[in-house]
Amino acid sequence: MKKIEISDEVYEELKKLTSGFHQSPNDVLADLLNVRSLPDSADEPLVGYLLSAEFRTKFSDADKYLAILGWIAARHSSEFKGFILSLSGSPSGRRFLGMTREEIVEQCRHNQARQIPSTHYWAIMNIDTATKRRFLSRVLEFIGYREGVIDFACGVIGIRRPPRRAGALSILRSN
Repeated sequence: MKKIEISDEVYEELKKLTSGFHQSPNDVLADLLNVRSLPDSADEPLVGYLLSAEFRTKFSDADKYLAILGWIAARHSSEFKGFILSLSGSPSGRRFLGMTREEIVEQCRHNQARQIPSTHYWAIMNIDTATKRRFLSRVLEFIGYREGVIDFACGVIGIRRPPRRAGALSILRSN
């Protein structure tokens, strides 16, 4: 991590930007400079999971999506359930997650549902990769994850292989 000197005026403006969005000064500067800023995997368990051997065994977008949802449900059970319950009044009427398979297929008989591993929850599966990413982003945002972690988690869906540990860690540490 490098240190820089800035004027008092710049510091005050930076401070205003960080408090409004609960971001660190580094996050604000990274956004302004279009630099992807990610935490160290030791500080973010989700990033650690996405770099793990267990996750790297997932090859299809569907399996990656379900694995991430399962990880979230296991570690944030009340928030995950709260998110699912918040979907019941969705204006589109489409249920991306449900307590039962029937909750998902009742909206449309063509919906395909799969159970999220190690949970009693179900997820709609006949959605494209971009929609999986957008929906996963909504879940993570609801729970309170930072933007950099959300971007990283959504980015592993749709690539053939998750990032290799060495390469990903160099990205994480290049802040």
